[in-house]
Amino acid sequence: MLEIKNPEKQNIVLSLIAAVLGVVIIFIPVIIKAVEIYQFYFTYAGVVMIIFAVGYAIYFYRRYRQFEAFMEKKDEALIWEYDEAQYVGFIGELNKIQKNSEKKKIWILLGIELAISILLFIMLSEGVKWLGFVFFAFFATLSVLFTIILPQSFKYKALVKPYVTIIQDDSAYIMGRFHRWSKAQAKLKNYDNGEKMYKVLAINYEALTRNGKLFQEWTAVIPNPDDSNMIADAKSWVSRINKFTRLHEKKMSERKSWSEQLFDKMVGKNKNKKLDKATESKNQK
Repeated sequence: MLEIKNPEKQNIVLSLIAAVLGVVIIFIPVIIKAVEIYQFYFTYAGVVMIIFAVGYAIYFYRRYRQFEAFMEKKDEALIWEYDEAQYVGFIGELNKIQKNSEKKKIWILLGIELAISILLFIMLSEGVKWLGFVFFAFFATLSVLFTIILPQSFKYKALVKPYVTIIQDDSAYIMGRFHRWSKAQAKLKNYDNGEKMYKVLAINYEALTRNGKLFQEWTAVIPNPDDSNMIADAKSWVSRINKFTRLHEKKMSERKSWSEQLFDKMVGKNKNKKLDKATESKNQK
């Protein structure tokens, strides 16, 4: 297998670039005297941007380390390598569906933002009516960025070579991305685009996205669905992933929350348990 680059490295770099842009925003009023009276707003926006950027950089660095540990155990994982024509064709179908969905969103968002901008232009005094145009330009740019440009990163990352899937009980490398979960639902299913049938191993889990924490399904196409041994391996790993989730949920349900632990400590419940165990031990002797 060819060497796989850590997919979280790029996210760390982008987060640090965003932090630098936050610093630049803070100093804009110092450079451009025309906006000097808005120093507070620029400083506020810059500081918020820096805080979020640094937070994301720390988060992605943690995932960077997790991916390195994941790759060290790849010999224990399920590994599928793909023929280029099969893999690229499957990614193309997924990308087509995503693009059609995003087009609807962008028109709705732009319509709402235009309406708000017009209201601002009507309601604001003559000296600051231009803020209505600034509002529309700023949020329209963000909308296009998050609904059209950034989603294209799906195809870009998915087509990073080598074309390979690696799956473990609590994590996976699918479509050029590192996935990690504590709770997931895995299954085998068919993906039919009307022309060709793909058999896939689908994993649905909650992850941090640009819209917050959401459940997403990621599909690893099975290289040779006619191979009975490959299908048997896929079913085995589906069971392992679902079993890992059941065990994790059982463990979490048995673990008391910090407030319950604090209450037990305040009322001396833990001490009473230890005393009962000590008394029982003495009686047995």
